Amino acid sequence: MKPTMRLLTLLLACLLSACSSVPLIQENINDEHLESNARYDALVHAIKTQPTLPAITELRQVTVLTTGYKENSSNEQVQNQFLFEAIETENWALCLQKTNEGLASNYASLNSHFGAMVCNIESGNAIQGQYHESVFNQLLEAIWTTGDGESIDTAFQVINIADRDAFIEFHALDLIKQSITRRDGQNYDVVTIYDLEKDEVFEWYFTQLK
Repeated sequence: MKPTMRLLTLLLACLLSACSSVPLIQENINDEHLESNARYDALVHAIKTQPTLPAITELRQVTVLTTGYKENSSNEQVQNQFLFEAIETENWALCLQKTNEGLASNYASLNSHFGAMVCNIESGNAIQGQYHESVFNQLLEAIWTTGDGESIDTAFQVINIADRDAFIEFHALDLIKQSITRRDGQNYDVVTIYDLEKDEVFEWYFTQLK
C-alpha cells in the first residue's frame, strides 16, 4: 500500500473510532443524569418527610447534576422577581403559587423556601410555614459547611448566582461589586460586601458546585 493510502486509511480508522465513541459518551452522560434525577427525587421525598442537614446538603450537591439544572437556573431569577413582588403586595395566593413553581424547579432554592415560609405563615398555614423555615435555615447552614468565604481555599460553594445572592441578602448584607478570578481551571466570584450594622466592607469568595 502506498504511504499516502496508508495514511488515509489510518486517518479514516481514527475518525470512525472517534465517531463510534460519541454515542457511548453520550449514553454514559445520560445514565449519570438519570441516576442524579432519581437521587434528587428520593432526597426531595425524604426532606418533605423529615428535613435533615445531611439530606439537604446532598440535595444541593445532586441538584447541579440533574437534567434540568441549567434550564432551571436561568429561569430562577425571573421566578424570584415575581415571588418577591407578590410578597411586597401581600398577594399571598400568588406568592404560594410562585413558591410552588420555584420548588418544583429547584427544591434546594433558598428564595423559594423563604417565600414558602412567609406566604404559608401569612396564609394561616403555620405548620407548613415552620417546615419551610426549617429547610431554609438548614440550606443556609449547608452553605456554611462548605467554607467561610474568606479565601479561594475556603470559598462558599453555591448552586448558582441566585443561590449566592440569596445567601448574601439573607445575612442582611449588601452586594457592592463583584469580579471573577480563576485558579486550577475553576472560576471564583470575588464579592465585595457591605455590612450596614457594622459599617464594614469586606470580601467573600464563592464558587459553584459541580
